[in-house]
Amino acid sequence: MTQRIDLAECDDPRDIELQAVALLARGGIVGLGFETEYHLVCSALDAEAVGRLGRLAGESRDRRPAILVKGLDELPDWVDRAPEPGARLARRLWPGPMTLVFPKAAGRGVFDRLPDEVKPRIASDGALALGCPAEPMIQRILRLCPAPLIAAPAPEMAEPPRTASADGPDLVIDSGPARLGKPATVVRLDGDQGWAIETEGAVDAATVRRMTGIIILFICTGNTCRSPMAEALCKSLLARRLDCSIDELEERGFVVHSAGVAANRGAPAAAHAVEVARARGGSLEEHRSRPASVAMTRQADHLFAMTLDHLDVLADAAPELRARAELLDPDGGDVPDPYGADLPAYHQTAEVIERMLARRLDQIGVPNR
Repeated sequence: MTQRIDLAECDDPRDIELQAVALLARGGIVGLGFETEYHLVCSALDAEAVGRLGRLAGESRDRRPAILVKGLDELPDWVDRAPEPGARLARRLWPGPMTLVFPKAAGRGVFDRLPDEVKPRIASDGALALGCPAEPMIQRILRLCPAPLIAAPAPEMAEPPRTASADGPDLVIDSGPARLGKPATVVRLDGDQGWAIETEGAVDAATVRRMTGIIILFICTGNTCRSPMAEALCKSLLARRLDCSIDELEERGFVVHSAGVAANRGAPAAAHAVEVARARGGSLEEHRSRPASVAMTRQADHLFAMTLDHLDVLADAAPELRARAELLDPDGGDVPDPYGADLPAYHQTAEVIERMLARRLDQIGVPNR
């Protein structure tokens, strides 16, 4: 019979988490509330438990079981070389409601050490699904478990079952209704750049498309002059090189933003910056300033600062950025600040930025038609 425990009635949830870990280690199946929906979870090293999980969850392509990882650092343990869109989605959306399906179990490392009976059950079509739930309780259980865990969405378990069952998991931990109440979005990777949404859930298609693209981020101080001009001019240059409209850049795989290390939120671009951008094929009429958050900078593939001082601020906030944040000027100079100057000074700054952008886009590999 299924044992059901209501977390709201427990004095210390950690005791229940330890009980779940012990049961999983013995080959049991536990129903757990993810942020998306309830899942059935078992040890990936127990072939009998994995087979039982498949029968309980119902094995189908759109409800495929997934290996659970604690974070991005574990991706190389399962995937030999992640396709670039998959690596970007993992970096930007994990932990979270995103399951990534990699080709041919992209097999190395931990997958190769799973029992032979388990491998075809979790990679029946030659692909391996990996998930990284954000729910804190699941993360704690993952850190306590000595073996990798497999999870499958539980049928009709958007909320925990209210009755015990002889044909169900060994334990269900009732943590209340799932926070998102939608399934995880499942994205299948194909080759180096191909991808497709198998199941659209908590992460919508527009967000997936944006998060698979190359993100270019420009940084200045207040995000009203230099970095907004760099953003607008970069979009204009990219559109010309890719022979598309600025509105089509995301579909072509490019997302361009700007921010400031000391920016207030919501200020418009400087009037001269708006005029200069318009004269050069860009638009800043709708621009509103925003501060550069650590999360935003970590998502960027290419992070370009206007000055060395900006680079130092970024590195202090997130030391790992020091290796990939660069000055916009490939020669190592600062971009002059036109703040408070006249219109000709803004035009001069825009010319400097355009020359630097052309060289940076060449380095990124954007063809110049």
